[in-house]
Amino acid sequence: MFRFDYLTSLNYNMKRLLVKFDYRFIYVLGNTRYLFRYKIGIAKSVENRTRSIESSLRGTTYEIFAARFFFARRIEQFLHTVYSPLNARMKGSGKTEWFWMILPVTPTVFLMVLWIVQWCLIPSIVACLAYLVLHGAQF
Repeated sequence: MFRFDYLTSLNYNMKRLLVKFDYRFIYVLGNTRYLFRYKIGIAKSVENRTRSIESSLRGTTYEIFAARFFFARRIEQFLHTVYSPLNARMKGSGKTEWFWMILPVTPTVFLMVLWIVQWCLIPSIVACLAYLVLHGAQF
């Protein structure tokens, strides 16, 4: 299981800002009873979401990947569009977000790369540009 979450206590204004930018978990879940079917979804709390799914499905639901992203709904919709030919309709909570996959490697790798871009590459580019602007570089 991969989990990227480091924001635990934030002040009220910061939380409002994160809500505005749709900052939530995107997760990939599996279930022991339904082999080769994986759920791609979003939630504020992966633990609560896993419990609600377990209450509507038999078997044990387990987390494969979870990370917080800005604009989580758009990323989730993109992944659902990409995997729509592999849709595996299920009963219960989040029934349209399950997909047939032998291994959930592709969405997990995609989300990991996107997380790295979001938290490493973009801030580095912004810092470099700020440095150049502050030190009089001309473009």
